[in-house]
Amino acid sequence: MSCEARVEAVERTMRTIDGPVIVVAHSGGVVMLMHWAQKYAADIQGALLAAPPDFAAPLPPGYPALEVLEANGWLPMPSKILPFRSIVAASTNDPLASLGSVEQMARDWGSELVNVGAVGHLNPASGFGEWPQAEQFIQMLEH
Repeated sequence: MSCEARVEAVERTMRTIDGPVIVVAHSGGVVMLMHWAQKYAADIQGALLAAPPDFAAPLPPGYPALEVLEANGWLPMPSKILPFRSIVAASTNDPLASLGSVEQMARDWGSELVNVGAVGHLNPASGFGEWPQAEQFIQMLEH
């Protein structure tokens, strides 16, 4: 699906919400939110951005090629400072992004970086289901 279609879907959802919002996004959802934030504004109180992928480097097998991402509008990855508070949760062994690349994304976005350790891509394939630590980060964004 095109990035634009996903961004428009996010915007349609945001328009249905009355009041401040805390967004929790993972992986491609982070990229989607970054593109949305470049185009739209809403009453976002904060965002927890977990395991953003590095679309500047080739992705592992089973993921789209960079050419496909670019053709569908996902590249380049937005790098402007976000107009809301954000926390980026970074893994030291994420197969979709090096810690260094995620650190740079957090700097570009004006986000607080939290190193959550060797948690892979923070998904079921990495052994995760529920992620209780996310509640702590959400509470940080609420205050």
